[in-house]
Amino acid sequence: MVLVPELSLMQPEAGAAYLQRVFGFALQDGVLQLGSQALIVSQADSPQPHGRIDHIALAVPDIDGALARMIGNGAALDANVTPQGVQSIAEFWDDGIRYVYLSGPEGARIELCQRNTGPVASIGHDHIGIPCRDIDLMEAFLRAQGATPIAEVELVRKGGTIPVRFLAFVGGMVELYCPVEADRPVRGLWSRLHIDGLAAEVAGPDGLILAPLWPKGKLPSGRFGR
Repeated sequence: MVLVPELSLMQPEAGAAYLQRVFGFALQDGVLQLGSQALIVSQADSPQPHGRIDHIALAVPDIDGALARMIGNGAALDANVTPQGVQSIAEFWDDGIRYVYLSGPEGARIELCQRNTGPVASIGHDHIGIPCRDIDLMEAFLRAQGATPIAEVELVRKGGTIPVRFLAFVGGMVELYCPVEADRPVRGLWSRLHIDGLAAEVAGPDGLILAPLWPKGKLPSGRFGR
């Protein structure tokens, strides 16, 4: 498994059912799996906002077809990010990407993205999006955990310049960026990242949490699928 984000919900069973029905995740060994992307659904103590981990992004071979299928299954566009549907970023990778954000269980953000050059053959992990107050500090922390920089872009927009950095990390990828609203609570809907082989939980800048991924069949108490 690549990076395994944890989604903390007030109604985890309903959220897991939604992820299976709308996105096509399947429950395997206590995690929800869709191609190369796995995730954990857990019980939240209180309703969660968007936190230090803002979203997960799924790479899709055909974003128009995937979006139509998921909307048909009951998905809704994230009205705060892409209310008009699929958008483009010309600066990413070789020839840009097309992307759209959906509102997942209890409002958790899930992005679909397709590279204009070399799209994937099947749906799976693309990246985990982490807004930063200090992008240099966050990159240094992740590099100390084994991450490797692979791309750096500055998005020049009407509201200002947004620095973005992509890092390869334990078989997956994280996206660091500095939006205006980067001052976020530590925990949120996407509450932490689980990493296979990590010995103990580690807290990073602004309280970003990296947690061990338990051995198969050893689900910790309170996790969906026990």
